Amino acid sequence: MNPNSNYYLAINTGFPNTYDRANGRTGGLLMIHGDCSSIGCYAMTDEQIAEIYALAREAFFGGQKSFQVEAFPFRMTTLNMARHRNSPHMAFWKMLKQGYDHFEVTHRQPKVDVCEKGYVFNAESTAPFNPAERCPAYKIREEVAAAVQDKQRRDDILTAELISRGTPTVPVTTGIDGGMNPIFLQAVKSHGGPGAAIRTASGTVPAYVNPPKEPAQVSNASFGDDKAPGAVASKPPGAPSNSQSTSAGTTTALLGGAAPSSPVGSFDSRIDWWR
Repeated sequence: MNPNSNYYLAINTGFPNTYDRANGRTGGLLMIHGDCSSIGCYAMTDEQIAEIYALAREAFFGGQKSFQVEAFPFRMTTLNMARHRNSPHMAFWKMLKQGYDHFEVTHRQPKVDVCEKGYVFNAESTAPFNPAERCPAYKIREEVAAAVQDKQRRDDILTAELISRGTPTVPVTTGIDGGMNPIFLQAVKSHGGPGAAIRTASGTVPAYVNPPKEPAQVSNASFGDDKAPGAVASKPPGAPSNSQSTSAGTTTALLGGAAPSSPVGSFDSRIDWWR
């Protein structure tokens, strides 16, 4: 956790987590931070990160040693699954949705393990889970497993109906950084551009922000168009770091977004107190 971030406040998510490392992914400094704009992190308004940061800080001050972060590409509703059906990340997202569904039916953060280079949720086993090895024999509480299976069956039917009715796929933009929420970007432009003081409620839009530069060319296409594949922007070499990395390592924060150097979304990053 960095209270002196270049982006107001920042929390290191702990990427790469156990799953990412088992799949050979590297990197770091994947942050949750303020300043509205992102070059690969989870960017919030200063007001929002102040609330998130305070929750994390008070969790540590209250005696917790870590907390769990669950990041999803979007709310994993049937409509969103239909709209993103052609994404090259769909197989990975369906795995994430299993954990999402566990939370939806229990309203409790799922216990997360990794074996065979994949996530398993609320699994109980007398043997240890090895991220890269075969999964041990395990079981899931019968009432939880039944509720999750029933939800997934209903979701699959509704998603198929939405697709059959011609629900359009989501356009994707490539060639720019992670960007800024268009509402806030418009507020910046309407007040004189980058560096202009913005007189709003405290924290809603920072007085000084770093909006993304206008790209020379922006490509818009639907997933599945091989002429303009989707891409997630990552932090360019030499970009300023906004926090020191933390050790990998539980309060739950649910976030929607995209990890820059892994398939979009992640699960079970654990954040320890900065030691």
